[in-house]
Amino acid sequence: MDVKIYANVHRTKKNNEKYRVTYTIDGTTFKHTDSFGEIPAGPGDRLFMDTLPVQHTDGGIELVRRGVEVYGLRRLTLIEKVRRSISCRRLRGET
Repeated sequence: MDVKIYANVHRTKKNNEKYRVTYTIDGTTFKHTDSFGEIPAGPGDRLFMDTLPVQHTDGGIELVRRGVEVYGLRRLTLIEKVRRSISCRRLRGET
């Protein structure tokens, strides 16, 4: 199955030391999780993310072991372009 998943990693409001992962599969429904390992992705799926904090490295490795292709979007303009291509309603400048 070839599913594209877009993830955004950001710091929590309560404690700036922790990170929260927001992800979407369809571009309109956003879900939150505390770990990349909790994202429902399987073999052949592709995950595009803006950054991978050191605290979430194990979760990223777990996804790769499950057969998920993990891509890091480095350029902010590319992140914005990908979000527009999936018709995201909320486009933030915080990434």
